[in-house]
Amino acid sequence: MKSRSFWIGLLILLGLLVGAWVALTLVFQWFGSLDENLAAALITALLGLIGLWYTQWESKTRDISENHREKKIEVYNNFFDLVERFQNNAIPASALDGGDVSEQLKAEFRRLTRGLLIWGSPAVIRAYLKFRVVSAEGGNILLAVDEMYRAMRKDLGNSNFGLQNGDLIRLNLKDPNELKP
Repeated sequence: MKSRSFWIGLLILLGLLVGAWVALTLVFQWFGSLDENLAAALITALLGLIGLWYTQWESKTRDISENHREKKIEVYNNFFDLVERFQNNAIPASALDGGDVSEQLKAEFRRLTRGLLIWGSPAVIRAYLKFRVVSAEGGNILLAVDEMYRAMRKDLGNSNFGLQNGDLIRLNLKDPNELKP
């Protein structure tokens, strides 16, 4: 069954390519038959229209990103708050290992998860999933938090160029040298 679907998809793709080739050939022939001034005017108008569409698309994309930025920052701040509470021992580390987890903490993680579902980029969601796996398995949770920080920074448009694994989480440690990647 899969083989049949593959061949049908391949035939459709080939048909589309042949159709596009024929259409482009006809358009070029038509342009070749036009007066040079008229062809130049049509090409200029077409390029202007394409430029306008692209500019409108870019502007709309930027507006959507700016509108989402505030919500993302709010969700990401929830994560920062939870991490700070763990670092300040307001929440025992055993709570992540399946120990005594309060209902309030469960609700905060559910709210964070819900916010990430809506506002988090794919990279942030993957980093959060890795954070959850590492925390459940007892791995190096600090590096998982650092990966989450880097994904959030990237999602908000900040560069992580030149940062190494663990650099961001080291900012919160009393002794930055205590964490080895």
